[in-house]
Amino acid sequence: MQSQGEQERKGGNVSFSDSLREIQGEYMMLGELYEKQKSYAQGLSEVIRTMQTEVDAVIQIKPEAMPAPCRAAYLVSEGVVVVFDLHGGMASKPLYALPSDVLVSIIQECTPELQRLLSEKRRMESNKVKSMESVLNELKRAQFMFKSAKREEMGLEEEADSAPQAEMNVPQAENHSAQSEQVEKELAAEIPKSKNPFAFIGTFGKTGAQQPSTPKAKKPPEHQ
Repeated sequence: MQSQGEQERKGGNVSFSDSLREIQGEYMMLGELYEKQKSYAQGLSEVIRTMQTEVDAVIQIKPEAMPAPCRAAYLVSEGVVVVFDLHGGMASKPLYALPSDVLVSIIQECTPELQRLLSEKRRMESNKVKSMESVLNELKRAQFMFKSAKREEMGLEEEADSAPQAEMNVPQAENHSAQSEQVEKELAAEIPKSKNPFAFIGTFGKTGAQQPSTPKAKKPPEHQ
């Protein structure tokens, strides 16, 4: 049988080993939390840096948001915090390198100003888009009108090309009429030369044509 002292020593060793294991577990979990804080700090810093680069502005931070008293603090490009202390000194540090509580405090302080700047930038870009859209619609309307006028012009040219063929027939009709009048004139000139006493003088179908003359009867000689 084991003595009471040996049992106490064994019980003490077991309790000490359990404590060591618990310490190791706590240390490992604490290390994981540090890694998560570092990862989250880098992620938050990257998001703030991207938004600040978009608005291209320096954001002022209230001194109350800083861990130590200062005269002024600013969040500048690339997610860097610049601090002016009470004695006129200046210090800068990346946002992700700050303690997590300070990081969260600075982000909460800068978020309203970032929102305002982003909204203003969005309105400016929206006005640009509307202006470009209006110009594009006007150009499309002008292009449509130009194409319509071009189609009408092509249609008029096709009609003009077909018109000379119809005009070519007009001189032929005029030549035919002139030839008919010439024939009638020649006939009118030949008719008086004939021995027919009833020949017509003039042109058939013409207004004012001369009527045929009736031959006068000869008077019988008077008896003395």
